[in-house]
This record gives sequence, C-alpha cells and structure tokens, in this order.
Amino acid sequence: MTRLSVERQVTLARIINILALVGLLGVLAGSLHLQLGVGEQPCPLCLVQRSGMIGLAVGPVMNLLWGMKAQHYAISILAACAGAAGSVRQIFLHVASPTDPGYGPEFFGFHLYTWAFVTFAVGVVGCAVLLFWNTPLVCGDQGISKQAGSLRAITYAVITAVFLDLLVITITVIPECGLGMCPDDPANISGFGDMGGWLFIAGLTVISLVVGFGLDRRKARHSQ
Repeated sequence: MTRLSVERQVTLARIINILALVGLLGVLAGSLHLQLGVGEQPCPLCLVQRSGMIGLAVGPVMNLLWGMKAQHYAISILAACAGAAGSVRQIFLHVASPTDPGYGPEFFGFHLYTWAFVTFAVGVVGCAVLLFWNTPLVCGDQGISKQAGSLRAITYAVITAVFLDLLVITITVIPECGLGMCPDDPANISGFGDMGGWLFIAGLTVISLVVGFGLDRRKARHSQ
C-alpha cells in the first residue's frame, strides 16, 4: 500500500468524522431552536439526550484534533448508549398509554426523542463500522492540525460550533434547573420567536466560521 493511498484514507476518515459532527450539529440546532425560538424548555430526559449527543461528538472531535484512535470511537459509543437509554426511557413513558399524545412537537410523524434514539443508533453502528477500517487507526495519524488547507479550517469551524452549542446548553440549563433537580414538566418561556431562533442559530454558525478560519490562518502563519 503506497503512502499516498494511506493519506487519502486518513483524509476520507476525517471527512466522515466532520460530516458526523455536522449531522449532530443539525440535530442540536433543531432542539435549541425549539427551546430558544419557540420557548419550549427541555425536560430532564431531553437534557440527558442532549448530553449524549455532545458526548457522541467527543469522539470525532478527538479524532480530528489528535488522530484517529479506536478509543475515541469507544467514547462516542458509550455516550450514544447513555443517550439512547434516555430516549428509550422517554419513548416507553409515552407509549404506555394509547391516549398519551407524547412530549413536544412531532417531526415527520415522530417525536424528537424518537429521532434522538435513531441518531444514537446510527452513531453506534457508524462507529462500529469505522472500527473495522484499520488503516486510519494504525498509520500514526497525529491530527488535522498538521495538514494545511481548507479542510483544516472547516474542521476548526465545526469543532468551534460543537463547543458553542455545549456552552449554550450549559448556560440555559442554569435558569431552568438551578443547582437542584430539573422539573419534570418545565414551564415554557418567551423565546425569540421562530425567526429569532433561527437567526440565533445562524449567528452561532457565523461565529464558528470566523473563529475556525481565524485559527487556521494563525496556524498557517506559525507554520511558516
């Protein structure tokens, strides 16, 4: 196997990890819009699922920053299992009674916690499949910071978006739960409105792009 083919395989593995993060960011964007735009506060099990998604994102982030490792995928699998447990618990709570309408709005006929379970299941299967792809795991990859180019800037931007989402989720939990138990059925809040919620998400995206490309330019200058 030539060195070039190894490099291409590592690049492809990085692209897959980036796309996985983008998918998770899309799911989290929808939940944040529901909370900050519509004003519907997340229930305790919803917070468990959000935490699981952030944990699921940790593996790809570590793969991109420090190189492809089986241990990083294992972290994502464990986080996905924890998040899926929260999803299954919430599904069972609402399917027990045929008259229970479920919690929150539906998307294509299913509630968000059902889609969360699908996300976690896809995450577990995806990580398991990638663990069979041996070359990126054993080639000595040291992370994308060693590779100049637009892919590094995109990576930094996506990772920045993950950390911004984590920051927003953490900050919004404090007024809802304080330092004690979170309410089972939290009262709705006055959100930014439908358009305002999406503008907030768009603002986070712009900040992520600015920070990501700024970090890439700084890295490029220091490498010269």
